[in-house]
Amino acid sequence: MQPTPSLFEQEMRDQVAAAEAAVIDALATGDPILIEAARGHLDGLVNLAHRNGLTLKPLINDEAVITLADVEPAALVNEEPAAS
Repeated sequence: MQPTPSLFEQEMRDQVAAAEAAVIDALATGDPILIEAARGHLDGLVNLAHRNGLTLKPLINDEAVITLADVEPAALVNEEPAAS
């Protein structure tokens, strides 16, 4: 008979599953900042679990490299004079 997981372990598993879903949603958007934020949150939860004796391995591949698109940023100031 397998022992019942503690409330902390159940909560950490739920939190990691939710964070994995957030990473998947972020990957669908293609926004590199959102992806990094979601992965950072997932990594933080996994580290917290590890520091408390739980070994949780997320299903998301954290080895992938995200690069920003080589696109010129939009001008912050409208350089054309306003029509009078």
